[in-house]
Amino acid sequence: MLRTLLRTSLKPSLKTLLFPILVLFILVLGGCEEASNGPIKVGSMLWPGYEPLYLAKEHAFFDDQDVELIELSSSTGVIRAMKNGSLQAATLTLDEAISLLVSGVDIVIAAALDISQGADMVIAQEPFASLNDVKGKRIGVDTGAVGAVMLVGFLEFAGVSASDVTIVPLKIQNHFSAFHEISVDVVVTYQPVAGELLRAGGHKVFDSSNISNQIMDVLVVRRDAILDYSQQLQVLVNGYFSARQLMDDDKQASLRVMSKRSGIAKENLIQAYEGLHLPSLEENRIWLGRCEQFMGRRIEELSELMKKHDLIDVLPRDNLICDATWIQNVKVQEVSAQGVAR
Repeated sequence: MLRTLLRTSLKPSLKTLLFPILVLFILVLGGCEEASNGPIKVGSMLWPGYEPLYLAKEHAFFDDQDVELIELSSSTGVIRAMKNGSLQAATLTLDEAISLLVSGVDIVIAAALDISQGADMVIAQEPFASLNDVKGKRIGVDTGAVGAVMLVGFLEFAGVSASDVTIVPLKIQNHFSAFHEISVDVVVTYQPVAGELLRAGGHKVFDSSNISNQIMDVLVVRRDAILDYSQQLQVLVNGYFSARQLMDDDKQASLRVMSKRSGIAKENLIQAYEGLHLPSLEENRIWLGRCEQFMGRRIEELSELMKKHDLIDVLPRDNLICDATWIQNVKVQEVSAQGVAR
């Protein structure tokens, strides 16, 4: 009855007045719905290549309303959270991204963060006269993460079969204690643990510079989150490259901030970055924008290596999973004299 009365009795002037109010009400509701998505949740673990993201947060290149960085104790936890949808995005090694893709999680690569050129290492209790000395040794390695790819590369480089060694599954949190207690002869590890082991008397016998371009870290996003979180993702990518610019402009101050946040000594961070190449914004635009020539080819080659060594059961259906949208639209922010983004 009320609807009928409204339709028949409202004067044109009143209808004209109510229309903009109704439109405004709809817009407000739409704004509330968009805001209810909240910040994009980004999972990571402690790794020097991911620290620029936390540097961005320290300098307010993004805030908690746009981006929530969640640091977990291992990449296994990050992958699990990506699978169950607790995270919309994550920092992973390329092989971990491939494994996630093969498991059925539809993802895209939004940025290339770093390439390991020595930051991942194989460290032994005693120096080797030749890599063939690894035969018969107990090798500690996190087989559920990038360690498996490092191990494959190391054994192939050494010309040694996996049957010639004893593989000891070992999470990164236990690398130092297992090595110190001599429960393993060799450990496949990475910074900052690698630096701790070297300072404790370990001997580097192999590193990621020997297997060029196989160990890479990327920012991945669940495809089903893109529609709702594209704006927040742009803020995240903008902030990351703003922090990278800050690292170039004031390296020492950036190192101090990252050291304090991560708990990694400044000199150890310096050492770690010597073994990492952090791709520039322009490199990212090329690698992701020309996916078939660059990133897609790396995914294809690494997938075949992983399949060959039973690290994945099947090859991914699609290796062209780059999305250069946010890289192409990056806007780098400046930092004021007070150290706050503007």
